[in-house]
Amino acid sequence: MSDEKNDLKEETLEDLEGENDEKREPSSDEIIKKLSEERDRYYNNWLKAEAELDNFKKRVLREKEEFRKFALEGLIKEILTPIDYLEMALEHTKNGENLSALAQGIEYTIKIFLDLLKGYGVEQIKAADKFDPNYFEATEVEERDDVEEGTILKVHRKAYKIQERLLRAGIVTVSKKPEKKDKEIENDKKEE
Repeated sequence: MSDEKNDLKEETLEDLEGENDEKREPSSDEIIKKLSEERDRYYNNWLKAEAELDNFKKRVLREKEEFRKFALEGLIKEILTPIDYLEMALEHTKNGENLSALAQGIEYTIKIFLDLLKGYGVEQIKAADKFDPNYFEATEVEERDDVEEGTILKVHRKAYKIQERLLRAGIVTVSKKPEKKDKEIENDKKEE
């Protein structure tokens, strides 16, 4: 068994020596030439990649500028129709036609605007009876005995949301219980 291993080792060594004889060492000029070609190939690939990246950046900037210019084109086209209706309503007032038709035209125009906004995910937030600071700002407070404190009495500007995010807070007047006057405080103390 050990003789077989020695024979195999000798054959393998002879094969390797034979291969080495067949392969000669490349000369330094050949090595330099080969490395220079490889360097040139890598350099050219790098230049191409750099040019492609530069072209890509320029194309993205152009596309971004085009998008910025025309991104709102669809919305603006849709807004033009309600503007036409408002101009017609204004023209009716100049002709002295009845005001109920004017009011009706304005209501219709508002409905068109709201429908248009709804198509873009914008909705009005209906004012509930109770004041909600998440959707409304109270700019006025009115003392009232006939309603509960914190009740919305008047909406000055409606609130809107876009896709469940607040777009614009509404402005409202809220109620507050009237403060007791000195005489009322004294009467309350006497009753106790």
